[in-house]
Amino acid sequence: MIMPGPEENGVRSTGGQVDDMTMALIDAANDRTEEGQDQISQALFDLGKRKPALVLSSCYCYLKKHTKLVQEHRVILLQCMEKIVKETLDQVDTGLATDLIKLGAMEMTMSKEVVPDWQNAASGLLVALGEQYCDEVMSEMFERFQPGTLPHYFVVRTIGNLAQANVYRMVPHLTAVLSTTLPMLGMVKHDNMKWVFSSALSKFSEAIIEYCANIDKAPDKSITRDRFSQEIGSAFDVLFTTWLQSKEAKLRLTIVEAMGHMTHLMAKEKLEEVLPRVLQGILLLYKKHPEPFHITQGLSNVLDAVCIEGNTILEPQLEGLLSSLFPQVFNPPDYSNPLSIKNHNEVLRCFAILARPFSGKLTGILLQKLENGNEKVRIGILTIFKHLINAANDAMEDKQEVVVSGLKMMLAEQNNKLKKIFAQVIIAMAHHGYLELEGGHQMIEFIVKQCSLPNDPPGKRSPDPEYVSNQALRLMCDNVLQLLATTVEDMEPVLWPFLLEMIVPEQYTQAGGVVCKCLAHLANKKREEKAEDYELDYEMQANTPKPNVMIARLMVLAGCPKNNRERGTHVLQLMKGMSPNLDDRLIDLWDTVIPKLIQYLDDSNKEDSWSQKNWEDLALKLLSKSLDVIESEDWIADLGETFGSHVSLYNSYPDEKNFLYKCLGVIMRKSTKKDFVNKHLDLIFSTVKHTDQVEREGAAIAMGFCAASHLDPVLGKLDSVAKNDMVQKSGGLFKFIKDKSEADIERIKATLMLCYGYVALFSPVSLIVSRMEATILRSITPHFVNVKDTSVKTNLIRTLDLIGKSLHPDHLKTQYNFTNRGEFINHMESYMKAESLTALTTETRALAMNACATLVKLDPKLSEAEEFDLIKTATDCLYSLPKEGAAVKKGKQEGMELEVEVLLESSFESLYDLLKELLKKDLTTDGLDSIFKHIVPWLLSTHDHERERALRTLLVCAHFLLENMDPTESKFTNQSTVIARLVPRCTDPDLEVRQLAIDCIYVSLKIASRIEGNPADYKDAMIDAMPTLKERLVKGDPSILFSVINDLSKVIAKKMPSDQIQNFLEVLQEGLLDPQSHSSSGACVVLNGIMKTRGTEIIKQVENIVTSLHSKLATIDFPQTRTGTLRSIRTLATHHLSLVLKTLISYQLPYDSDMVEIWQTLSQDPQITTAMIDQMLGMLHKSLPYEERNNEEEITRTATSTPMAVTCAMKIIFDCEETEEQVVKAYHTLMGALMLRIGSSVGVKPARQKEMERDDKPKGKKAAPVTSKVPEPSQAAIETFRSFLTRTKSTDIIDILTEEECWEKFEEEENYPEAFTILTRAMVTSSVAGPHMSEIVASLTSALSSLYDLQRVVVAAFFAELINQKCMDNADLVELVMNSLLGRLVDSSHKVRMLCIRGLGNIASVGSELVKKYSTTVLSAMMAGMDDKEDPDDDITTEAMSGLSRILCEIEESHIRAILINVSLKIRPCFEKEKPDVRAQAIILFGNLSRFGDGPSKAPFLEQIHSNLVSLLLHLNDPETKVKKACKFSLRLLGPLMGSETINDKFQRHLLEDANLIYGEFLNDLSKLMIEEFPDKINFYVMGCVSFFKSLWSEIKSNAALFVGYLLGNLHESRQNVISKEHVCSALIMLLKDQTPAVRCRAAEAISLLYEY
Repeated sequence: MIMPGPEENGVRSTGGQVDDMTMALIDAANDRTEEGQDQISQALFDLGKRKPALVLSSCYCYLKKHTKLVQEHRVILLQCMEKIVKETLDQVDTGLATDLIKLGAMEMTMSKEVVPDWQNAASGLLVALGEQYCDEVMSEMFERFQPGTLPHYFVVRTIGNLAQANVYRMVPHLTAVLSTTLPMLGMVKHDNMKWVFSSALSKFSEAIIEYCANIDKAPDKSITRDRFSQEIGSAFDVLFTTWLQSKEAKLRLTIVEAMGHMTHLMAKEKLEEVLPRVLQGILLLYKKHPEPFHITQGLSNVLDAVCIEGNTILEPQLEGLLSSLFPQVFNPPDYSNPLSIKNHNEVLRCFAILARPFSGKLTGILLQKLENGNEKVRIGILTIFKHLINAANDAMEDKQEVVVSGLKMMLAEQNNKLKKIFAQVIIAMAHHGYLELEGGHQMIEFIVKQCSLPNDPPGKRSPDPEYVSNQALRLMCDNVLQLLATTVEDMEPVLWPFLLEMIVPEQYTQAGGVVCKCLAHLANKKREEKAEDYELDYEMQANTPKPNVMIARLMVLAGCPKNNRERGTHVLQLMKGMSPNLDDRLIDLWDTVIPKLIQYLDDSNKEDSWSQKNWEDLALKLLSKSLDVIESEDWIADLGETFGSHVSLYNSYPDEKNFLYKCLGVIMRKSTKKDFVNKHLDLIFSTVKHTDQVEREGAAIAMGFCAASHLDPVLGKLDSVAKNDMVQKSGGLFKFIKDKSEADIERIKATLMLCYGYVALFSPVSLIVSRMEATILRSITPHFVNVKDTSVKTNLIRTLDLIGKSLHPDHLKTQYNFTNRGEFINHMESYMKAESLTALTTETRALAMNACATLVKLDPKLSEAEEFDLIKTATDCLYSLPKEGAAVKKGKQEGMELEVEVLLESSFESLYDLLKELLKKDLTTDGLDSIFKHIVPWLLSTHDHERERALRTLLVCAHFLLENMDPTESKFTNQSTVIARLVPRCTDPDLEVRQLAIDCIYVSLKIASRIEGNPADYKDAMIDAMPTLKERLVKGDPSILFSVINDLSKVIAKKMPSDQIQNFLEVLQEGLLDPQSHSSSGACVVLNGIMKTRGTEIIKQVENIVTSLHSKLATIDFPQTRTGTLRSIRTLATHHLSLVLKTLISYQLPYDSDMVEIWQTLSQDPQITTAMIDQMLGMLHKSLPYEERNNEEEITRTATSTPMAVTCAMKIIFDCEETEEQVVKAYHTLMGALMLRIGSSVGVKPARQKEMERDDKPKGKKAAPVTSKVPEPSQAAIETFRSFLTRTKSTDIIDILTEEECWEKFEEEENYPEAFTILTRAMVTSSVAGPHMSEIVASLTSALSSLYDLQRVVVAAFFAELINQKCMDNADLVELVMNSLLGRLVDSSHKVRMLCIRGLGNIASVGSELVKKYSTTVLSAMMAGMDDKEDPDDDITTEAMSGLSRILCEIEESHIRAILINVSLKIRPCFEKEKPDVRAQAIILFGNLSRFGDGPSKAPFLEQIHSNLVSLLLHLNDPETKVKKACKFSLRLLGPLMGSETINDKFQRHLLEDANLIYGEFLNDLSKLMIEEFPDKINFYVMGCVSFFKSLWSEIKSNAALFVGYLLGNLHESRQNVISKEHVCSALIMLLKDQTPAVRCRAAEAISLLYEY
């Protein structure tokens, strides 16, 4: 054995400084902060990886020595030791390992009490050491694990953890461990000891199982499970018989887990003996524990050990087991609790294990419970079945028939939750071959049945969170059926052809889509593969529907392709796939046509355009062609009979029934068998549901189709219906038959009427005229009077429409004079009038208008009175309806709203069609006028929607006239009236109305243009600009509306004929009284525009404007009147500007809205604006900017009234677009005056209100409301300036000021000079201000001598930056400005002096010649500035250094040589100044001095670089960004002078201004280069760093510590003797006690690098 090192105290010392530093880190490890603890632990760990012996032995000795060390500290050190051991175990010699093991064991057992953190850490160390020194650890453990004495808690725990961590080395020890353990178990009294023994036994068992399972890798291959079975069995007895009775829940769970593992090691006989009691014991625990997962896990392990090779030992316990397991399945898992889900899965695993020996018995029990249980029980049982089918396939294989047979009881289930889980069971059965057995078809039928479920009835949803809706179950079963058909290959023989039996039954109609989809997949696949079982033998497969049955069913399903989840495509695919099985004669036709129909469906889905009528035409055409290709009268009749027999299938499906009737109609039209036809005419009329309009239409169209070949039989049938079915009383022998009610008769009448309509439309043209008056009209006419039933009314109207179409010349191919037409139109009008005006509930209006439109087409033309009545009736019955078509009611369903919306839209379409038909009879402007006169009253309605409806109607009609008129036959005499009525609507408050009005005027002008003789495509710029006006109307902004209506007035003025102007103005004036104020304003604008442009053509109306003054404006509301008043004031001002101006300026601020409008109106005149600006500038120049009161404590500045009023007025003037030219002309004077005004307003308080209310104020003035706030002087000046810049289009200046946040700075006393600096920069680069700079300077020069500090600061800031911007390259300007600034170097204002220094420093920007000219003066000024005594915040010093930095770039070395080192020394203290700006400027200046460091002053300057290098590198990670950037800048400049290419390259590549520097990495790399390049200076640098350990900033101290760490850590051992090691290391150790956590952390990090010291 190697003994510990020679040192007396046991530390494996190196003899270097690292020994003390290690001890210092150990001592500091229990830092006050968590961050500090982590960092120092990490540092110890890093040192430990390099010097494991030193650190581990130091920790060992420290802990041995400090026996009373606080527990937290001991824990940190032990945890750190564990980490180091895990990382460097192969470097730890046996001697040290032995010491550490003894220490760990001692620390772990020092306290007899359990102290988890401390003892856990010690145990962790022992387990880590046990990875290599297992025997040694166990030797130490055995000393503390003696027979007859209970060991320490953590001794047992450590042995258990070691068994888990080092299986192969530990298992050989377990014989001894177990033999010692067994006698102890009886002595254990406390639960925590029981827990730790149970946990250890669990880990021992797992280790033994793993060892034996991987015996080929094991060191001792003779070890088997049997070796341990006796000890494990004995331990099991104690755990089970005694300990399991404990009240401690955690203990019981651990025991169960251990027992689960131990059962795998017990002797078979022993296990069988104890099994009943064990299971009973485990099961009893379920009652004691709310969370059962660990118990179930233990139970499943026990079951797994027992249930092997068909062993039925469990049989007596099976019932008890199941009674404990079942409730856990019956209660669904809590999906928010992971343990609950795990337990559920573990319980199901138990059932799968039990199925190995008891599959038959278990199946029987499950089926019995399924039959008798409640909902929860049955869901649980089905869940178990699903798991067994999937997870215990081998065990369940011979029980498949029993399972399928037993589960048939679920087929009639009504509960959706159960049906859902049963469907999942069926999927599982399908995948494992169950459905191929008898009963499989019934399972498939169950799925189809669920696919047919209707939607849940509307109403309140069930509160049950597990509720399964019909929709959800249906969707799931749709997917199940598709999966079975397409992905489970074994299912094909089960599904084909069985699924065909599911197509026809009525109860599966809803499943038609998905069933056809699956069948289509199977049929087409088998047809392509030419499968043997494809062709159907209808004799053998008696249940399969016959061909004609399938054709009839599929044809009807295909006729409504959007129903049943878009079934159309699937039905058609099936028809194509089945055609060889239906009739060989159909194959070619269907193979050709059906793909086209499928494509049609796909296209309609993509384009979102669907027409059911177009589709039905195509589908009926397929049927008709199919009848043609078969050409068998018997076949056709047989198919017709089948269709007839299917009617009852669709009693609940009106759409499908409608289509079936149409199919019957096509077949009857084709058939020549009279008996067949008569029979099916009877069938249709006897089966149609007279209460359903959809069925009624299908039946009527079928009658029509049949009439095409059998007109007289059809009319005969209709006549017999009228005589027999429309009689209320039964008579004669049949009195016992129930009498028909009046309502029944009315509904039959509705069907009968509609039949006559379709018979008229589809009958042969050669016969219809003769039958029309003799039969049809005679039959229907009496029914038009006193109609009460809506369905009769609407179908009478439809019939009339159909009759009208049948009598149209295009249909008859000859003329027909419909003499009864007037009578029928009157009926239609009376129907429309009878409709409610409060709600749109029926389609009567729309149908009646459609019928009238059809009748109007027929001869003769309507009289004027008839036309008048018809238009009035039609418009009145629609326009008055509420906006949405019905009054909005609370809780109204969305479907109803949609229905009303569709009704409303169709009603208006019908109105438009009717009016177009009327226009066709008189395609002139007179025809339009006859409609327009009905529209006019509605244009003035107070309801937006009524105005909108009227205008839309006019637009539709005018457009129709424009497109269809003959221009030569019209004269637009009423153009002026139409347009004048429309003008007010162009500014209507409703956007839709405005746009429609513009469209109407546009079309009216187009009509006028055509009448003038211009072609339809004639381009007229003014008229063609109208759509642009319409686009501009989208925003309801009054100013935009004004602009649009103004432009509109120009168009109208240009296009209105002279002879209509007078009338136009008269009608337009009525528009001024329009109920909508926006509209009256629009009328006013056009009125003014027309009078201005065309006034010479009319007698002018004169208005007295002069007397309408400011007080009047308050009572005028309408803008056109206001405009007139304001213009009068403007006119007045052209004569008396000074007086008007003086009066307006005296008004109280803030100006009220009327006053603002006056200023705006005045500004619209260029001459007035020019004069106003001149006078206002004079007022600003002569007035005092503010009044100053000097109290003892502070100076108070208060605004004066005149400059404030002028400032506010100027803003209004600048805000007017019209003033731009005049403002630009006065640009330089306004710019200078406004800059001074902003400066004069900084920190100035608003004037008190009483100062603004002077006695000499003119009478009648309206004061601003009392609540109005007096404007802030500063804000007012800034807003005026902003408006000035906007008006002069100085947007480049605005953008810069906004980007730099100057608007706020202008108001702040601290920052306004900076704001003016930025402004100057912006002005110089501005395309607008640039050319005026000389004039602006001239206007401001005198202000540099102003009495007011604020104004001098403005000018000084302006001049200073102007020099920086080279004074626009104007040498004379530079001289003027420089002299001005030099003259103010002794200004009383500290700010002015600072700005003058800045300006002088800026001479560097101008060019080297001028710098040379001024260099002596400027250098003197800078040096004096650095010595300014009245500079408490170092502002002037900062500017002086900044200026020097800039000048240095331009001057010769000879100018600076004498003061170079002096400057260097003077600025060095500034590196450590508290103010960041000072530090940054000092560092930048030092960098700029580098320019002169390569000449005669090279040697002394290089010395300065080395002296300052450490400071610069440390400030490279300064808390302030600007200082960091300054350091980067200077180091890049200084790099070339240091005589090291590698260091210079490092600086140039890594110290880029905006690059992100990884500081620690950079310092580390740089320290290596510095060691290489400047070996003699390293100690100097290190000591320089150490001096920063006392810095003001914790960041700098941290940087210094880190730099020292890198410098010394990277220094080669051979050079370390030049370093003052003791001083540096002791200084670092001191830093470990610093107040700042970050400093302590960096010091620890540095120490971790010094492992070689």
